[in-house]
Amino acid sequence: MPDPDEEHHRNDHTYGDDGPRDGGLHGATPLQAMTPAGARLVRLAERHAAEAAREAERHDREGRYVEAGMQAMRDSGFLGGCAPPRFGGIGARSLHDLMVAVSRLARGCASTAICAHMHLTGVWRRTALWEAAAGNGAPDAGEHAELLRLLASGDLLAAGAAGEPGGVWCAPFTEAVPVTGGYLVTGAKTFVTNAEAADTISVTVRVPGRDGVYRHGVAEVVPGQPGVTVGTGFDALGMRGSGSQDLRLEGCFVPERRLTLGDPVGVPTAEELTHTATANFALAGVGLGIAESARALAVEHARTARRPPAPGALAEQPAVHQEVAEMDIGLLAMRGALSHAGRAMDETIGDGTRIPAPAAIWALTADWQSAKLLVNRTAAEITRRAMAVCGGRAFLARSPLARLYRDVTAGTFMQPLAALDAAPFIGRVGLGLDPFGAEREALAALGRTPGRGAP
Repeated sequence: MPDPDEEHHRNDHTYGDDGPRDGGLHGATPLQAMTPAGARLVRLAERHAAEAAREAERHDREGRYVEAGMQAMRDSGFLGGCAPPRFGGIGARSLHDLMVAVSRLARGCASTAICAHMHLTGVWRRTALWEAAAGNGAPDAGEHAELLRLLASGDLLAAGAAGEPGGVWCAPFTEAVPVTGGYLVTGAKTFVTNAEAADTISVTVRVPGRDGVYRHGVAEVVPGQPGVTVGTGFDALGMRGSGSQDLRLEGCFVPERRLTLGDPVGVPTAEELTHTATANFALAGVGLGIAESARALAVEHARTARRPPAPGALAEQPAVHQEVAEMDIGLLAMRGALSHAGRAMDETIGDGTRIPAPAAIWALTADWQSAKLLVNRTAAEITRRAMAVCGGRAFLARSPLARLYRDVTAGTFMQPLAALDAAPFIGRVGLGLDPFGAEREALAALGRTPGRGAP
């Protein structure tokens, strides 16, 4: 007997004699997973999206964390989807497919999507660390394996803390000072998605060396331990159910084995850009899912609503045809850009155990940043057009479109790279220039090593 989930997935997104079999609500030819494991992850995402949609308005209105939805995704195995089957996961390692799954989830609730993404990419990264350590016979392979089992099972919920008030994505001010047996971590982080429910938080830090040079690091901290304070009452314009609280660290002790050291702080290296890509690319799928949902709401309204004195449904009016056409053109552009960037990500980075050459990772970063920028702009425009089709009711706070309009604005501020930073990077790479040339010159003037990212 065929898998009913698989049958639904196939029928929802393929063509029949009279067009897309989902009735075209989300536009023609939605993105598909490229691997069997990815397809399974997408099917689970579609199921959870339907569940999350029923509670999205309440979470938005109350500003309450999407706890029940996250628990459901723990129970189904969705949150462990990027872990190998031997650890209880699905084995979904394609970043393209992860982006597709995140986009499907965002159709139901964008807050739920960004929360799930935060955990999923943590599992993806931990799998890469385990594979690299196990392949090299490193002594920390067992530690990675144990964390991976806990993350894949849902016994641990992960969060990541990188953003800082007034800071830049590649140079944290949060500091981990070496002490006997580990480090004392002090600093402040902001917009820490999942913070209020997380069992472990990966915090980006700088670590002072005896030579006076700071190195990047990622420290694993546990909410509730001495020196860790998670904020309350996340009150933002959008993504109000994401629990993206502030995090304050005051002399928090982290054992040596729970801090991973990286390259010197300075010009982002190929390794740093690779890790940044794997941790953030799939998040761009949220904008696509929001736009698809907005389009679906507009089409449903147009098919049933009337606007006297014109006869027939709103869908028969030429002005609505124009708006829907523009929405579909935008969806096609977003899907094409994301699919191209996702395939390039899989080809260039693979399972995360290899680091591309600087020129290759610069080009890849320019590609996925271009896709992200296009999605942020186009998703907002599609949502605005959907509101125009639905009329004044879309402006009311209780309207699903009003929530989508607020949620979609979050993409503009998400690092890396935010709106003010992306275009200069893309332009310099397009011109064949060093995207970090100015930073490299500034460090050289200070007599500091610009990092190993330079070719």
